[in-house]
Amino acid sequence: MEPGLLAILGLFVGGILNVVIDRSPPHDYVEGVVSVGARPRQLKPWEWLPLVSVFGAFRSRRVPFPNLWIRYPAVELTTAAVFGIAWYRLPDPAWYLAISLVFVAILVALAFIDLETTYLPDVLTLPLLGIGIIVSFFVPDREWWQGLAGAAVGYSIFFPFAWIGDRLSRPVMGWGDVKLSAALGAILGLTPLFLALYLGVLIGGAVAVIVYAARLFGFNRILIAYGPYLVIGGIVSMLYFRAIADWISGQL
Repeated sequence: MEPGLLAILGLFVGGILNVVIDRSPPHDYVEGVVSVGARPRQLKPWEWLPLVSVFGAFRSRRVPFPNLWIRYPAVELTTAAVFGIAWYRLPDPAWYLAISLVFVAILVALAFIDLETTYLPDVLTLPLLGIGIIVSFFVPDREWWQGLAGAAVGYSIFFPFAWIGDRLSRPVMGWGDVKLSAALGAILGLTPLFLALYLGVLIGGAVAVIVYAARLFGFNRILIAYGPYLVIGGIVSMLYFRAIADWISGQL
């Protein structure tokens, strides 16, 4: 399959992901997210097409989010771009490319759910972790224990922050971020996980500085969703770890 066709597939997968996002917790029980007392209108076939699906969602009254017009095309274009790049960056065999694209799709959905709700639902993070551990035993050119070690380290690194946050009743870090980090460790393996977490912390830290600066000007309700930055770091590490590692070794 040529990368262009894979990108087109990503557009359609992105449309499906938008529906997954709309119907995933806490979207499915927060009042005002899904219309109350109104039966959603049946979508027409063209309203499922990429880049125009936002009109179908709006007219069906399924998702009255103010940022609906941004999120729908953003999910579809992001998925298409990563699918197209994956053709060049992920090694054979074909089954590894296919399962990696499944991982990417779930990660994209989690990133946008967290952006809108600051919540990472177990219905996506736990299957991602479980499938990641199973697949890790069969990843080419990687030791069988890498996935288990990565999952354990990914969980352990952020566990203290979530635990302390619970004890202090302050949103230091959510348990969804801990489970997502463990899932990334299972998918990537131990060494690529460190790159993913480094990038996630770096990007998330830069955003945190901006957010805290905004609070000085009265924007006190801004919450930092950390999941999207972990997802960015994870996808970059999945696609470019070897290239980045070769570049670093060449600089030493």
